[in-house]
Amino acid sequence: MRPGSTCVRRLIASLVLVALALAAHAVRAADDASAGYETIRPSLVKVWAFDGSGRPIESGTGVVVESNDHRSLVLTASHVVAGAASIRIDVSRELHDLSARVERTGPRDLSLLAVDRGGLRAARFAPRTHAVVEGNLVAIAGYVKNDELIGVVGQEPRVLFPGTVSSRPENGIYLELENVHIEEGLSGGPVFDPQTGEVLGIVTARTSDSRGGFADSGALVVDPFLATAEVAAAAPPAPPPPAPRPVREPELQAPPPLAVHAVRPQPAATLQAEVAFSLPRDPTGSIVSWQAADAQPKRFVFERKGCQIAVTIDVSSLQFVVAHAALVQPHHRGALLGITLEQRAASTDACADVADAEPTDAAYDPTAMSFDGHHVTMRFVYAGDPENGDRFPSDASLDADLDGPNVTATVQFFDRDWTGAIDLPLERTALQSVSSTW
Repeated sequence: MRPGSTCVRRLIASLVLVALALAAHAVRAADDASAGYETIRPSLVKVWAFDGSGRPIESGTGVVVESNDHRSLVLTASHVVAGAASIRIDVSRELHDLSARVERTGPRDLSLLAVDRGGLRAARFAPRTHAVVEGNLVAIAGYVKNDELIGVVGQEPRVLFPGTVSSRPENGIYLELENVHIEEGLSGGPVFDPQTGEVLGIVTARTSDSRGGFADSGALVVDPFLATAEVAAAAPPAPPPPAPRPVREPELQAPPPLAVHAVRPQPAATLQAEVAFSLPRDPTGSIVSWQAADAQPKRFVFERKGCQIAVTIDVSSLQFVVAHAALVQPHHRGALLGITLEQRAASTDACADVADAEPTDAAYDPTAMSFDGHHVTMRFVYAGDPENGDRFPSDASLDADLDGPNVTATVQFFDRDWTGAIDLPLERTALQSVSSTW
């Protein structure tokens, strides 16, 4: 055997091994989000909102979108910093408690924070030619609310993968996400391409079961917002299609009078025009709170353990928040629905152990929430002391149509042997009045 043949075979074998290694690396890269997370990780910050006494009332995630030698801009969700007396961000264990202020508030649930600190890493946004469609796998990253302070223990952000773009409501303005456990604190975090780390959207809400959520589209919402603030991170508009080359007529024939008009290229709609058409003209209602006004207590009578019990129920508190076509789950237990109950037995001697003449408060937590843009439906479960569970309705529901000048919610209570409902007028309030429980 000639030595040259052996060298050729060895070279071919080496090339095959390299090709297999590259293929295996590509498969691994397609199966995780490590490459994209490595790119986006330096741009993630934790955002803290404080009240006038210096107590934290909310926390979320932010994305650095611009930074120079002395100043940086951070993008986050507006509801994270709504009503805050002061704002601070944490970048790392060594760099934290940086004072921030609201620079600009967007048309939806987006706010731009200014930080007097430069040298941070700005995120890359996907170009507008990067189409996001139903079925795309995406990743999400950010700081969950219940983690310890970043400056104390060096808290690390979480990365969630794979998430799925299940739908694109409002012609793609929103990205509906599924198969990702979006926890509190991830609001303001990026939805990014798992391979490149380019930002595709900003998380603004989660579903009541935490198995998904909603994000503002990077191309249709975030980029135009950043462009109005002249932020360099905004993806440049897609170049217009090249104009068709004019048709040359034979030199020996004079062109007919209409030939020039027939071949003249027609004007094409630009992406900027499409974005302007897609965004709502009145963005003030993107995040609103609905609160129950005063209503008359309702009395019910039911039988339990051979005793007839008269129950009076008054809804002491009812408040829910709608953030761009999605219901927002409260952060604190029992914050959405609270009642005051007073019950009396028809026969005091026989029913003393099942009746109580003193008014008692109880709270209810939502177990399911749905909103189609007009109608709200919620289901609740008793969230008070388990030892007092027999004294209160075990379940409740709420139905309300939010269209029209006079909005009324029907709250219905369920139990083993009785039902009843209370009608509550609802009042729409501004974002500033939303409780810190959201």
